[in-house]
Amino acid sequence: MSELIDTTIRTGSIGRRLLATASAFALLASIGGIGKAEAGDDAGWPDVWIELGGQLDQFASTQGPFAPPFLRKTPPAFETVTPVEAQKPPRFAIGGDAKATFEPAGTHWVFSASVRYGRSNGDKTVHQQTLFPSVQLGLPSNHIPPRDDGYATSKIRINESHAIADFQAGKDVGLGMFGRDSTSIFSLGVRYAQFASTTAADIQDRPDLHVRYFTFPSGGGKAPLKYYHAYHLTGHSARSFQAIGPSLSWDASAPFAGNQEAAEFTFDWGAEAAILFGRQKAAVSHQTTGHYFKQKYGAYNQAPPYTNAPAPRNGAHTLTIPNLGGFAGVSVKWPNAKVGLGYRADFFFGAVDGGIDKRVSKTLGLNGPFASISIGL
Repeated sequence: MSELIDTTIRTGSIGRRLLATASAFALLASIGGIGKAEAGDDAGWPDVWIELGGQLDQFASTQGPFAPPFLRKTPPAFETVTPVEAQKPPRFAIGGDAKATFEPAGTHWVFSASVRYGRSNGDKTVHQQTLFPSVQLGLPSNHIPPRDDGYATSKIRINESHAIADFQAGKDVGLGMFGRDSTSIFSLGVRYAQFASTTAADIQDRPDLHVRYFTFPSGGGKAPLKYYHAYHLTGHSARSFQAIGPSLSWDASAPFAGNQEAAEFTFDWGAEAAILFGRQKAAVSHQTTGHYFKQKYGAYNQAPPYTNAPAPRNGAHTLTIPNLGGFAGVSVKWPNAKVGLGYRADFFFGAVDGGIDKRVSKTLGLNGPFASISIGL
């Protein structure tokens, strides 16, 4: 445990130093750019923009379910939602973002700092139950219910959070490339990303009931002898990654209606790539208990329970994460304000250890619609 704590501290310290370096670089570059600005260029156009927004991120799967042998069998008919399906993480995360952009007049330089944050909380209980057919007792016309039913109860809690921060310095190298007032900005910078999730599962399952009739030797009828299995699973997992590294991005905008002095409609798009260096961690534990019950002479006899409790798995690995992303959208832009809508995607390849009993690196994918509003100062 101490090794994991030390690693987290070291990673956070490196991240702070790199982000501070990038911020200082952007500030010095902006000061130099201002000195070179030509008087009268972009007169009246804001130098500083503040952007606030929100997004609905859809997740690509990052973790496998707890699936002991009794859950791998063909589920009974009454389980329309199996305990494995009940462990699917929340499909969407809700989040927000903020961005500050500095565009020194007359330099075509653009300096920005941004952060995105999102989280999802899933807490659900799925209970399914059925009564097995009644059994015959004594005469053929005398039936009684079996008093034992089949059921499956799954209690699942999954919490997730993610954050992405960018510090970038870029330049508009394509003024007019895509038409009047269009822009094409290439930027270099530093990206920091982190992800964390926890899962708790409690599953109780009685999938079967078998009945065998005992015929009395005296011919006085017969009695049902019942047999069934009962299982209980508990599982916990905590997964995370933190990484930081250089990034390259391209942001472009092209107007298609209106004019810059009043209101202008633009089509916006962009792409980004980064190489991130960091740590991937996972702590997973689970236990399964199974019982076999059988009825004899009106009483239940319980066989010795079956228990499977593998040793908890704790892993921490240093890794390099390729990150690719992009966005597309439309905006309405006034001289001192802007409103945008679009769709954005980010993929962190091999970032999350999604395995149960062994390490399995999986891609974390975030994609979904976003909306933003910007104010020019």
